[in-house]
This record gives sequence, structure tokens and C-alpha cells, in this order.
Amino acid sequence: MFRCRRLLLIFLAASQLLFAGCGGSTQDDMRRYAIRRKPDKDEAETEPAAPSPADVTPAKTLPSEAPEATLTPAGGLAVEAPTITSAVPMPNVATEESTPNRVADSALVDLSQSNAPPTEPLSPAKRRERTANNMKAIGIAWRAYLDDKGYFPGPVVDATKKPLLSWRVDLLPYLGLQSLHDAFHLNEPWNSPHNLTLVDKIPSVFQSPERFDTDTNYLALLLGGTTVHQERRKVSERNVEDGIENTLALVEVDEDQAVPWTKPAELPLNIKSPLKSLGTLRENGFFAVWSDGEASWIDGAVTPELFAKACTIDSGDGFRGAEIANELSIGVALPIEETAVAMESEPDAAISVDEAEPTVVAKPRPTLSDVQASLMTEKNTPTDLNFHKQAAPPASDLKVARDILRELYQADYAAATTATQRLQLARKMLDRLLDLSGDFPGQYALLEIVQQIAIQTGSVDVALDATEQLNMRFELKRDPLLEVIEKLTRTAKDRRSQDQLLEEAEAVFDEFVFDEKFEEAERLSQLAVALASKLNDKDRIDKFTSRRNWAAAAHSLSELAEEGLFVLSQNPEDPKANGDVGKFHCLVKGDWDNGLVILANGNDRSLRRLAEMELSVIDESQRQLELADLWWREAESASPVFRGAMQSRAKHWYQQSLAGLPAGLIRIRVERRIADIASGNGGSSWLGPPKAQL
Repeated sequence: MFRCRRLLLIFLAASQLLFAGCGGSTQDDMRRYAIRRKPDKDEAETEPAAPSPADVTPAKTLPSEAPEATLTPAGGLAVEAPTITSAVPMPNVATEESTPNRVADSALVDLSQSNAPPTEPLSPAKRRERTANNMKAIGIAWRAYLDDKGYFPGPVVDATKKPLLSWRVDLLPYLGLQSLHDAFHLNEPWNSPHNLTLVDKIPSVFQSPERFDTDTNYLALLLGGTTVHQERRKVSERNVEDGIENTLALVEVDEDQAVPWTKPAELPLNIKSPLKSLGTLRENGFFAVWSDGEASWIDGAVTPELFAKACTIDSGDGFRGAEIANELSIGVALPIEETAVAMESEPDAAISVDEAEPTVVAKPRPTLSDVQASLMTEKNTPTDLNFHKQAAPPASDLKVARDILRELYQADYAAATTATQRLQLARKMLDRLLDLSGDFPGQYALLEIVQQIAIQTGSVDVALDATEQLNMRFELKRDPLLEVIEKLTRTAKDRRSQDQLLEEAEAVFDEFVFDEKFEEAERLSQLAVALASKLNDKDRIDKFTSRRNWAAAAHSLSELAEEGLFVLSQNPEDPKANGDVGKFHCLVKGDWDNGLVILANGNDRSLRRLAEMELSVIDESQRQLELADLWWREAESASPVFRGAMQSRAKHWYQQSLAGLPAGLIRIRVERRIADIASGNGGSSWLGPPKAQL
């Protein structure tokens, strides 16, 4: 009954938006693009004027239901679309005078003025609309890139396929920003001295309407070799089994995953919790872009299984995008609670995203018993971690696949007499992986062979790439990453490979922590400390020592929390058990929503007070600033191991308070403190895993 009422209210809200002047064309009607002519060299390039805001597009339809698409006139990314009347400008997209193929002018487009934050913070409704417009514009450019190049956008890489710059930089020409693209040194990493000077040139289309800074929340999905976005290879439309209209490419992530827009960092999907870091910025869901460039709204009620199926390109699950895609108007419309209030107070008024934000009905505080019951249910319900994986092929099938591979590559391997030549062969074989879609024994056998060659030659990137793809595609008895890294510490001989291994170890450590594999994380840190000691690299010794200590403490706290949940099943009021469970969920898992409710009933007086404040209504800047300062002081007296998580919580509330703080010394202090925490100068050598940084 509640679900029906909820859908009815959403339908009414969307209907009123449509009644207010939106047309009925679908986004499928707009998906025929033509590359503009090359302009004359003497034509001046400027950032294009903002076109109309995003239209309200209907839900993603099955191919059989899709209306016949209409071709746009030759000459560009133009689309005919109805519009939502709005004070929020549409992000810039390519126009007739700015194309991917044009010769760039020497002058760099100055985006600083157009990207300045508004004088007043945007309302939640306008932030939702701005995000929908951003995602729509990015989707149009994404599709133009695919049509032009024949493969999906990916990171800018070096000769070894190490990512240097984000796909967002590579997409700039298709947003009409060729000059900005040309200003980058594409053979240097995003944080090189030169490329760092361009970070503040972020196009408005990549800016978060929450902050309007240089970090972006629009990330590609990344899951080994099973997503459209891959770090070391290009994926074409033919590699996507379910069809590009049924496979997700980009999402708007929560604040804990926002990254500098030029950095080649995306959202690493977690097998256990694929929806982690999604859906808290917008009420009841999040915005996304499909691989065909269509933007849509994903309801927060989507199941992890369906969402994971939407992300994979070759799992053979037959997923259809219409199962989870919703029209953009659902995401742009007011949240259900706000809509209900508006309808009650003004029953005859049409809901418009330009109107003043109605009074928000505060969410009811979850009860201790509800949260405890939820956590116990989660603990006792086995998660199908392999719902998108294939079973390991039978030995007989693997033998056949290995024999075929031996026949195909034995002569090449015999001719490869040096480590460099064998590594080239491994890369060549790995590039054929996408041609084995549906041949699971062939995939498994090929990845095994590539992994072995890469380990023997000490090639860190190829060995880890093959290992991660094996792990992502197949059900394995254990995670092989730690074993492979341990072997690479012995076979990676040159300094460059050893440095690369230490860099990769940081990312793998975070993956282990995210999966709550604390023992593996601790062991990995020990291996990294030993390698850094051999290189006499003091900074990395300190870095991995901090991580090792954190993993050990997190492991201990996880065991206490597990015991605590058992105690709470017998005595829900037990202060120590509540304290242990609450600290684990807040400081380790980053699950503040549940953790704070538990922590408010714990035995630590100081943390209990902070949790109680968090659970109250804090909508004034001074109260937010007070809470931030309390978390800061708590961090100063806390164990160094969890100091970073507390400082990150302080940063969260400092950022919340900024919107209402006037210019002056207090605001300067808050901005400085935010910068110190972000840079690691807040007194902690490590802020904890990404999920604990909120």
C-alpha cells in the first residue's frame, strides 16, 4: 500500500511538471548525432552559450517499445528537445562553432567566470535539476564520442597503459572545449605541475551543484574488466552483450567519492555492496548515464542484484535497462515528503522546480530496536557475492581451452626470448579478452596464462589486471590478489616496477578494507612496509605502517562488534555492546546513519553526546559549526588510528556550515581547517578508508 501511494505521489508530481509545459519527446528521439563541419581556422573558439535546460525525458523503453528516432540535421550535437523552464542554466555542450575535430585556437578558454558559484546556495530542487542537466549534457557528449571513435571514453594513458588523466579530459572536445583539452600535457599525470594549473578550469558541466568547486561527483563505474569503463583497454559497442542501452556507464556518487575532475579515479564497485556511495545526495535515488548516452533516474529502491547486472558488459544475464531506469522528471521532482506537504498546503498549485522550496518534513529518527534488528538481519543473511560471476569452468573445459591457446601462441612464446618480448605477448593476449565474450573457459585459461607471464616478468600492471579480471568474472575459492602481490615483491626488480607495485598496493588495501578483509589488509601492509624498507622510502614506510596499524585496530573492533551484536540480541540496552557496534559502523564502515543511533546508547560519554547532537535537527550554521568543532576536538584526543575518520566527520560539518557563514575570520578558519583535513595536515597521517570519510 505504501509503495502504491508513493508511486502515485511521484506520478502526480511528474504530471504537474509535464503539464507546466514539457513536451513528450523521448530521449530516443534525440539520439541521432552528426559531427559538425570543421570551421575555418580563423573562427574564434569560445565556450558555447548555454542551451535550454534539460527536458523531461520518459523512462527508458524496451527496443520494441522505442519510438522511431528522428535524424538531426548534419552538422553537430544539436538535439530537438522540450525544456523545463528554470533559472538554473544548462551546462555547456558542443555547438556549431565548437567541435571535436576543429583546430584549437591558441588562447585558452577562461571558464572561471562562468563557473563561479551562485551568490546564494541552490535549493535542493534546483540542485536536482542542475544535476539532471549536467548528466544529460555529459551523456550527449559521451554518445558523440562513441559515434566518432567507435569505443567508449576512457582515461588518457601512457605507453604502459597507466592512467594519467580522466576520461573527463578526453571528453572536452565533445563538450565544445577543444582549447582546454589542448592545454593539457597528455603525456603527464593529472597532478603534474603543469596539469595541476588547469584543475581550476573545471567546466560547469562537471561541477557539483552542492559545492561548485574543482571536485566532481560524476564518475564512471569500474569493476575489473566487466564494465564499459576500463583503465587499460578500450571497449567498443560490440563488446557489450546486453546492448549499450541496457548497460550503465556513469553515476552521480556521494560526497565521500568526489574526486578532482582531472584525476583518473572512478567508482570502484563493491561486490558485497554495489550501491555503496550512491543515493544520499538526492532523495530517493540517484542520476545515471547509460552507455548509449541516455541519462535517467535510478530509484533508491533498486536491488543490489539488478544494479550490478546493469553495470556489467558480458555476464550474459540478459538484463534490460527498462527494469530500473526512470524518467529524469522523477529525479528532478520534489522528494516525496516535500511533494506531500506542497500538495496539502496548496492543492491547486502546480509543482515547479522554480518555486520556493516547501517546508521539509524531517525524517523520523530511527529507533534503536529498528537499527539493531536491521544490523542483525544483515549479519545473519548470507550475501550472494557472486550474483554476477560465472562458476569456475570444469577442468575438462579448461584443458580444451588451454590446448587451443597453446596451439595459437606457442610459437610466439618460443620466439619471445626476453622479458620485454614476453610481456608484449601477454599484453597482446589480454587485448583479445573482449573477443571471447561468452567463451568462459577461454577467458579463464587466457587470464591464467597472462597472469603467469606477467608475474614471471615482474609486470605489475598486467599481473594485477589479469588477476582482478579473474576475480571479477569467476567464483574463486579465495581472493588471489594478496598472493599475486607477494610474488611480485620478489619478481619486480627495477625501481619503476617496485614503485608501481607500492602504488597499486594502496588501492588494493582500500579494496580489502572495503570488503572488510582486515587480515588481508594487514598482511598486505606488512609486505608493502618490507618493500619500502628495501627501497629506503621513508614516506611509504610511514604510510603503510599507519595502514597496518589501522587494519589491525579495525580487525579487533570488528570482532568486538560481532560479539556486541550477539550481546544486543539478548540485551539491547547493553552500553558496551552498543558502543562497540556503534564505533565499528561509524569509524570503520562509514555507516553513520546506523552507527550514530547505536553510538547514542553506548558507554563512551563523549561519543554518546556527539551522536545525540547528530541525531537532532541541525539546520543552522552555528550549530553545524559547533558540532564540527566538537568532532575536531574529539579527534585530537582520540587514538591516532581512528583520528582520521573523526576529522573527516568534522570536515563534513564544516562544509555544511559554510553556506551560512558570513565573510570574516571564522569563515577563514573553517576553510583552512577543511583544507588541512583534506591534505592530511590535520594531525593524522591517514584519514581512513574512503567509505569512512564523510
